[in-house]
Amino acid sequence: MKYVVAVVTVVAVLLLALPVEICADKDSRGDSISDFKAQSLYRAVALSWVVKTPFNNRVIFQLLRSDSFVEGPYEEVAAVAYDQSKKAYDYLDKSLGSESKFYYKLIIKGTGETYGPVAARPYFSPPAT
Repeated sequence: MKYVVAVVTVVAVLLLALPVEICADKDSRGDSISDFKAQSLYRAVALSWVVKTPFNNRVIFQLLRSDSFVEGPYEEVAAVAYDQSKKAYDYLDKSLGSESKFYYKLIIKGTGETYGPVAARPYFSPPAT
């Protein structure tokens, strides 16, 4: 019994000594954003999100895109500055080269919160009239 208690104590001490990044979930969600969505359009993807909780500090919304896999790699598509007078944000991604499924993440620079991934497959054929 003493051996089990000693092992548990050592493991607990080691876990507390680990850096926060290793212990934290890779995609840390917060409560600041709601309705992060991606909508497929003709040769574009419309991204939108709503700020639920106003920020006291200066933050930037960083939009990332993966053009192959949900796991990435992700590259920055845009950086949108926070405006205290706005709640709803949108961004139109027109820099798409092929008709494939794209994955997007939203990272709040300043808080470290990550939202997504959300997926969209834009269409490259003109809409039927």
